[in-house]
Formats: sequence, C-alpha cells, structure tokens
Amino acid sequence: MFNIKKAAVATVAVLAVTGAVTAAAPASAGKVRQAGGNVRFFNEATNGSLDANSGGNVAITWEPNGTGFQDWIIRPLGPVFLIESVAKRGQCLQSPPNPGDVIRVLPCNPNNPTQTWRFDRVGDQFVIAEGVDENFVIEATRTTQPVLKQFRDDNPNQLWDVTPS
Repeated sequence: MFNIKKAAVATVAVLAVTGAVTAAAPASAGKVRQAGGNVRFFNEATNGSLDANSGGNVAITWEPNGTGFQDWIIRPLGPVFLIESVAKRGQCLQSPPNPGDVIRVLPCNPNNPTQTWRFDRVGDQFVIAEGVDENFVIEATRTTQPVLKQFRDDNPNQLWDVTPS
C-alpha cells in the first residue's frame, strides 16, 4: 500500500541523493540538509537573493542573476553549518558582534563560532540564525543593501527561501 507518508519519505530520499536542499525528517525537523550541490537564499520581502558581493566583503541582497555570487555551499559542523560562497571559495558568512551591524564574507574558519549558522523552519521558509545564539539572525533590508545581524522576530525580512542552484 502506497500512502502519503511513504511518498514523503521517498521524496526526501530522492532530493537528498540528488543534492537538493530538504527539510530533515521529523526527528530533526526545521533543519536544512545539503548532500552536495549548491543552494540559493531568496528573501521575498526584498525580492533579493543573498549575494557575496563582488565589490567587497559585506554580504548583500541583490536581484537574482544566476551568478556564483548568489550560490552558497552549506558545510555541516555537527549541529551547525558554515555557509561558504561559491564565487569566493574559502570565504564564509560571518556574524558581527552587535545587532544592526553588517554580515561579512570573510575567510572560512570552522573554529570561529561567529561563522556558524542554524536553519530554523518557519512555515515553508527558513530563518538563518547564529549557531551560538539563535536569537540573532540574518535580516535583509532592501535589494542592493547589506544584510544585517538582527534580533530574531521572524519578520518577512528574516525569512529565506532555500533552493538548489
């Protein structure tokens, strides 16, 4: 007998094998998993994609354009992840010390806790939260502008669609 639960398990398995981003099984619900391949983060409130910014080391949102600056590799580190730029290999998202400060793209260091992130599901989107303090997240302001560290309130500027690229 084929039921919805079996169909869901089969879909998750296929997506994991093909390298797509999937929500984890209920035991670890709300986490993004990535089994190879790259992802993109899109913020509907600003109509912009998370971008590594070809002109500097500050992460921004930019109109979706299909470039490697908007492709990211999710690197697992136990329960948290590094988010590495495809266009800027070896460069990862790093959270600043204070809310309201810009998120930077700096040399990856898996021992630096300010470069670790968690993905928390909110409906069919995700909040990108700091690995060390899930009360702080990446928030988009508007397209062409830097993304910021902000206190988490799950407003639309803090919600990201995560898709394979």
